[in-house]
Amino acid sequence: MTVRVFTLILVAALGLSSLRVDTFAGDASAEQARPATASAAAPAAADPFPGLKFRNIGPATMAGRVDDIAVLESNPAVFYVGTATGGLWKTVNNGTTWTVHFDDLDDVVSIGDIAINPNDANTVWVGSGENNNRQSGSWGNGLYKSTDGGLTWKHMGLASSKHIARIIVDPVDHDVVYVAALGSLWGPGGDRGVYKTTDGGLTWARTSLPVDEHTGATELVMDPSNNKVLYAATYQRRRATWGFNGGGPGSAMWKSSDAGRTWIRLTGGVPAGPLGRIGMDVYRANPNILYARIEHRTESGTYRSDDAGMTWRKMSSVNPRPMYFSQVRIDPNNDLRVYVLGVQIHISDDGGKTFIENGTLHSDHHAMWINPKNSNHIIDGTDGGIGISWDKGATWEAIYNMDLGQFYHVTYDMETPYNVCGGLQDNYTWCGPTAVRSQTGIANDQWFQIHGGDGFEAQIDPTNSRIIYAESQDGNISRIDRVSNERKTIRPLPARGEAPYRWNWNTPILMSPHNPETIYVGANRVFRSTDRGQSWTAISPDLTEATDREGLLLMGQVAKDFTIAKHDGVQSYGNIVQLVESPRTAGVLYAGTDDGKVHMTRDSGKTWTDITTRFPGVPKNAYVSRLSASAHDVNVVYATFDNHRADDYGTYVYASVDGGNNFRSIGEGIPRGHTITAMAEDPTNPSVLYSGSEFGLFVSPDRGGRWTRIKSNLPTVPIHEIVIHPRDNDMIVATHGRSIWILDDIKPLQHYAEATKSDAFLFDMRGAMQFNPANDRGFLSDKPFFGKNPTYGAAISYYLSKPQTSVALRIRDAAGTQVREITGNDLRDALGAGINRVYWDMRHQPLANPPGPPAGGGGGGGGFGGGANRGPNVMPGDYRVTLVVDGKDLATKTVRVSGDKDMPMTDGERKTWHDTALGLHELQGVANSAASVVTTLATQLTAVEALLKSAANPPAAAKSAITDANTKLADVRRRLGLGQQGGGGFGGFGGQQGNVRGQLGQVKGQIMNSTSMPTTQQIRQAGELREDLAKVVTDTNELITAVPAIYDALGASGAKPGVLKPVGPLPAAR
Repeated sequence: MTVRVFTLILVAALGLSSLRVDTFAGDASAEQARPATASAAAPAAADPFPGLKFRNIGPATMAGRVDDIAVLESNPAVFYVGTATGGLWKTVNNGTTWTVHFDDLDDVVSIGDIAINPNDANTVWVGSGENNNRQSGSWGNGLYKSTDGGLTWKHMGLASSKHIARIIVDPVDHDVVYVAALGSLWGPGGDRGVYKTTDGGLTWARTSLPVDEHTGATELVMDPSNNKVLYAATYQRRRATWGFNGGGPGSAMWKSSDAGRTWIRLTGGVPAGPLGRIGMDVYRANPNILYARIEHRTESGTYRSDDAGMTWRKMSSVNPRPMYFSQVRIDPNNDLRVYVLGVQIHISDDGGKTFIENGTLHSDHHAMWINPKNSNHIIDGTDGGIGISWDKGATWEAIYNMDLGQFYHVTYDMETPYNVCGGLQDNYTWCGPTAVRSQTGIANDQWFQIHGGDGFEAQIDPTNSRIIYAESQDGNISRIDRVSNERKTIRPLPARGEAPYRWNWNTPILMSPHNPETIYVGANRVFRSTDRGQSWTAISPDLTEATDREGLLLMGQVAKDFTIAKHDGVQSYGNIVQLVESPRTAGVLYAGTDDGKVHMTRDSGKTWTDITTRFPGVPKNAYVSRLSASAHDVNVVYATFDNHRADDYGTYVYASVDGGNNFRSIGEGIPRGHTITAMAEDPTNPSVLYSGSEFGLFVSPDRGGRWTRIKSNLPTVPIHEIVIHPRDNDMIVATHGRSIWILDDIKPLQHYAEATKSDAFLFDMRGAMQFNPANDRGFLSDKPFFGKNPTYGAAISYYLSKPQTSVALRIRDAAGTQVREITGNDLRDALGAGINRVYWDMRHQPLANPPGPPAGGGGGGGGFGGGANRGPNVMPGDYRVTLVVDGKDLATKTVRVSGDKDMPMTDGERKTWHDTALGLHELQGVANSAASVVTTLATQLTAVEALLKSAANPPAAAKSAITDANTKLADVRRRLGLGQQGGGGFGGFGGQQGNVRGQLGQVKGQIMNSTSMPTTQQIRQAGELREDLAKVVTDTNELITAVPAIYDALGASGAKPGVLKPVGPLPAAR
């Protein structure tokens, strides 16, 4: 039957401001592996921490959930990827490299759908909020549009849609766009249904497609031969902390033949009764043919229509987990070949009657594009990223260069450098290094898997890093031996006749900070083991409300009557999700549950106190997202609650200073919508707190009195864990969508409040170790991903109350001798207001580059083993760093430089190594001075030659003198490497016999490149080069007087060439 036209609801597009684009370039050493970043953010308030740069260590071994793929059909190497919580990505070279978009938006991490204008490749539409209905899913804030291929973006409205399932750009009139808005997963109302714009998104009208407060549009397809014909699927669903109701009378299939003005419900052959999620596709070559995946209590399956949707027939019962998948694709050139996406790809070649499974790619498939011009070419999106096939899915290439890891937790060990371990959504539990010697960075293959399933908590024994505890979904806990890779299941089990324990999807594991053999886990009760999980004792009663969820209501229906996707993803309700022990006092524990209960014990679990009612303003049953006990004071504890599962996006952060008796709210200043998922107290300064939200990271310098967002280069992404390494003082951040990020040495955050009391402030510095980064991964192309190493050198951080133009850092050794001054161009990016950070490479002052081409010798102008103009390493020891602003010494701090711990040397050997290299460096400085003088002499001699040619009767002696001078000058230029490009090896002149300047750099570089005693040959060469340079200096100084003398012999008038300052003398031998 025809549905009457509903009154169109005009929706003004919101926030149409242009959005500025920035790009972030990381260290050159890892740049090939790191995606560029295209910003979608408007200019924000000044960042108070501009110099603090996070580094992404990856991994990209497994990527993360991909929701949508939009491909430029005219050039399939160009495509966009929408992710669950990692933003929007674009490639222009088939996945070799990527640009990340939306990193700078304040509150968008999840992408639902992407559409490229078929008439204008530069116009791209993005709908935020994924369409996959997971209990761990994020949400969006409407539509975005770019008209320049993604360089800039505008917000285009539908802000309360929360989840956008489909966008269609009319192929005839690109100002006409249709949007399927699904609406909130967790509550009623908002923008739901199919919306249409006819003015490029300036205004929107909701079409007459019937929806209600519980129902939205989950699918939308257009007849490829008639832009007036649309097919839509509506979906009634609702999720709560305790369960899921995945269907209802609002779910249906619909058709419009008049561009959305009216709709008819498609019922022919469709199973009667409540439906769940529906996915659809139309055959490009014959639009009368459609396929649909229909979710139903008894008749779920794959359906086909051959009459433009008017009647349907069930082809098979294949319809894996439609709540989470529901994508069906028809081969654009063969209507009998159908792809149904699920845990695996289900492929049919007989129109959906029978299917085979393809399982070589990562599991859980959510997006697929099939090339209409070549059906062999398929791009697939999974929970593990992107896969590309060139043979219809028979074989696949996985694209492992996207850092999309959805970490739930992260922890660390005490190795040097330390390693981290963490569990990821649908991607196991992995461990990997935070720094490697390779200058390329941390490779994917340096990470290793320790546990399967959906990964969550991991704990490493601080006294024995081979022992790791890890957990997959719903309390499957193991103890792992990292060396043997053996895993022992240690999950507590109920005794015969005892009621089953209720485990959360994300079960807490706690290793006691007082005894690593004691571990705790939480189900609906708290369990303790004092023998590493060999045996368990329940130390609490049921700490939850123990609610029978079968009596709870969702969308007006009692849970016991749910018939479709009942409680999908929520195995049980009423379980412990947070568990913490005071680092100050053993036996003081706090437990929080998914149904809002908080308990504490001060006697190791003998008695428990319910403190749930002590949090003013927290809604009943709000999920306890974090409990954090102070390491400074046993009476201080922090708690956060995340109530978005009740469609409440408020910020709930609390602190108690009296042992949990009273709590006060400390979340003011964190924007609403930033639901809190992580919380940590600084281990060195109890006034400093850190919190992580669905969209970013915040710091408070005053125990929660005020909060500031830490942005810098950290993308907008859910922050699920914040830990501070107790030895290295690094902040380690587990993001749920962009893998793991580290902020090295956070003293500037810890002492920021103190710094802001001064016009300029120099922070204490962490010691740094000298070593030679390895060049061990060459010729790798542009595709591989590499996590970023710490920047080499000693980090020098300082605060400026306002931008400056004259800043310097002077570094002196223990004797007061200046070894380095960092100023000018080296500080061009470290002059702004706020915190700035630069790195001293622990070397002596580099040499200034003389005019003319380099002499070779490597390291920037030369070949193998070259040292170029870099200074050699300073001797290990303490160095004084002075901050100088406008010529005034404002602060001085000490930094300790240590030698390479893996390359031990005696003090005498190290001194010889240092002195030999420094001696060559000093000689190189003299050689550079000679090169500058000789360059000037060449100019003078050219001018004198011009005078000779213009003279009527030039003296014969002058001619002879010029000839002699040119001969000597050419010889000196050769010996100084002037006029010759390249370095030693590969045909350069840097290492050739006779090029003193090039050989000085080469021998210096060879000595610097090995932390060991110079060879006998290198010491001999150093002496010989000193002798050679002395001769060059003598010959150069003779030429200095020769040119003015020739001028005098010519008797020319005019300005006489000045006599240059002599070169030398050579510094004393070391």
